[in-house]
Amino acid sequence: MKNKSRIRTRAYYRHHRKRVIQRKSKIARQFGWHVKFAGKFAMGKIHCSCFYCRRKTRELGLPKSDFVRLERMDDFYDLEE
Repeated sequence: MKNKSRIRTRAYYRHHRKRVIQRKSKIARQFGWHVKFAGKFAMGKIHCSCFYCRRKTRELGLPKSDFVRLERMDDFYDLEE
């Protein structure tokens, strides 16, 4: 059986933190955002708050996944009748 605990060095964590920051910084530059400290990108997600990118219940009602589920239920009941 494999040993599940793996010892990872600080260099390993530094490498992946740098990789994540670079990827998110590139996305931010494409949107034209300016961030004072690049380290803010180390954790968390990058969200665009425009109407097309966000899928919030208060804006669109139900999420798209719920609309699909409801449509499938309607189709199912139509087939039974």
